[in-house]
Amino acid sequence: MKNIYKIFIAIAVLAGLWSCENEENLMILKPQEASFSIITPENGSSIILNEATPANTALTVSWEKVSYGTPTVVTYTVQIAANDTEFAAPVDVTSSTSTYSIIDVAELNTRVLELGLTPNVENSIDVRIKATAGSANAEPKFSDVITISVTPYGSLETPVTILYLVGDATSAGWNLNNDNMPMFTDPNDNTKHYYTGYFKAHVDGFKLLGKIDSWLPAYGHDGTTVVKRTSFDQTDPSSFPIATDGYYTFEINIQDLTYKLAPYTGSTTTNYNKIAYKGSVITGDDSGWNMEVALTKSTFNPHIWKASAQTLKAGKMLFYADNQWMAEWGPDIIIEKEGKYDVWFNDLDGRYTFIKVE
Repeated sequence: MKNIYKIFIAIAVLAGLWSCENEENLMILKPQEASFSIITPENGSSIILNEATPANTALTVSWEKVSYGTPTVVTYTVQIAANDTEFAAPVDVTSSTSTYSIIDVAELNTRVLELGLTPNVENSIDVRIKATAGSANAEPKFSDVITISVTPYGSLETPVTILYLVGDATSAGWNLNNDNMPMFTDPNDNTKHYYTGYFKAHVDGFKLLGKIDSWLPAYGHDGTTVVKRTSFDQTDPSSFPIATDGYYTFEINIQDLTYKLAPYTGSTTTNYNKIAYKGSVITGDDSGWNMEVALTKSTFNPHIWKASAQTLKAGKMLFYADNQWMAEWGPDIIIEKEGKYDVWFNDLDGRYTFIKVE
């Protein structure tokens, strides 16, 4: 028994020595000594953000590459702050492993307003790049700082994120601009999106686009979680596969990067002959409740309906099927701001979305 105890003590001592030696040999990654610079935009640049073109490019930021002295993935984050605040409360705009970032109007507008700056007037903001390596012990490296002027619009409200279906399982195929069906955004949570409808069977089923006519950003998966691709330097994520033709319910959370894809289990698949809407959104007053605008049924999925480029007034509306007594959804659907919209409606779950037409 004494010998066993001595062996145990010896093993513990050796393990402790190895642990100490191992800690002493840990390599802490440090970035290059030399600073790195922002290449574009130029210091002093000025940008006026236009609410009518939220998907347009507002700012392209590029910068020099940072070296940590050993092969490692470096993540670059574009940060902004109110001018002359020394980045006391920075706001992260985008992150990428490439040395550039393309920021659209809606994204930059939201981030600028998060700083507490005044809409519809010119504001000065500071911009820098934060570089971090793929190690918990790596020290961050910050670029030099540039100052630009930005005139944001509106008030601090999160723009509605629209995701579009693309792929062999969908009506659009792999076309980036083929009347791609949208996901339906949760009206109370801009990170949650839903689609209940028909998919064709295909191993390369579908992905999601963050905007029409662009492969960036795009959403796929890695087998367990959602992957958002924001740069062509990133590996292209896998498509969501569809095993058999049929109706499915697909849910995605673009903040938690989670998704669910399962066969549709609803109790009804009634095929309606007509879906229309009526309400004060048509005329701007109560006379609009005596009028109707019919939507067009999808030939790919008879439960998805669309009315293109509708001029809607601020007001209320409802959707109804065939006649007012067959089925009705509303009547307290609200349009807050007058404008021209594509109107989409899903009669399987009653979800709808209004996409502003530029």
